[in-house]
Amino acid sequence: MKVPALIQRTVSGVLIIAALLGVLFWLPPIGMLPILLAVAALASFEFFKLLPAANIPRYPWIGTLCGLLFLVGVWFEYTRPDMVRPVIEPALLFALVTTILIRQFPQKENPRPLETMAGTIMGVLYAPFLLSFFPRLMFQWGSAGGGWLILYLVFVVKMSDVGAYFVGCSLGRHKLCPRISPKKTWEGFFGGLVFALTTSVFWWKLAHGHVGALAITLPHALALGLLLALMGVLGDLAESILKRAANVKDSASYIQGMGGILDVLDSLLLAAPTLYVYALLFLKPTS
Repeated sequence: MKVPALIQRTVSGVLIIAALLGVLFWLPPIGMLPILLAVAALASFEFFKLLPAANIPRYPWIGTLCGLLFLVGVWFEYTRPDMVRPVIEPALLFALVTTILIRQFPQKENPRPLETMAGTIMGVLYAPFLLSFFPRLMFQWGSAGGGWLILYLVFVVKMSDVGAYFVGCSLGRHKLCPRISPKKTWEGFFGGLVFALTTSVFWWKLAHGHVGALAITLPHALALGLLLALMGVLGDLAESILKRAANVKDSASYIQGMGGILDVLDSLLLAAPTLYVYALLFLKPTS
């Protein structure tokens, strides 16, 4: 990456982090919802824009609207459990599948109905469904600590990205997965793991064994650093598969030096569910 591009990417990164801090620690919970929906809508449009380039038919408006409704359902399931029950999630997914099936009936000249349905459903699962783990992280253990949990996730995963980039540029010789992402190297991969582990342990030490409302020990900090870095790489490679199939470099071009929303979120989309499930299984709230 050339120096001007690196500067653009750094400036964009700083602005995004500043915006994230403002959203997590300044806005009230209900104020976060429109921002989450806007991010999900952009991510969905980017995904559905990639499909025609890969010659895959889809229903973008159905997929986007159903995905946003799913996010709203999850949000109020956690913030207003007196009004919305957990059954809302399978109910909305059922409604999505039913809507897509019904949408097929009037189409007389669609020779690829299976690809159309699969592409639309994948659009909902890839962006809105995976993004739904951010409100889960935010509210599962209380919104006061949820912001710190999300911030921990972002710092560990993005420091892994930073480590992979700089170590890969300096020492990279052996290709990690040239068919999918020719620039990634094993050296960068292990550099990213080291950065993620260091960041996670540093957080554990600085926060005296806490991540939000959850207690975390050194073994958990090491395990999470490793897991989140690995899932970040998988998320990055997953988006690279989509872009390579569509023959594009970035999912969009409106974020200077980074591309689109999916290019920013790719490493977080699989890491967020990983942190949520790990926290449910192994971490305990602080007493």
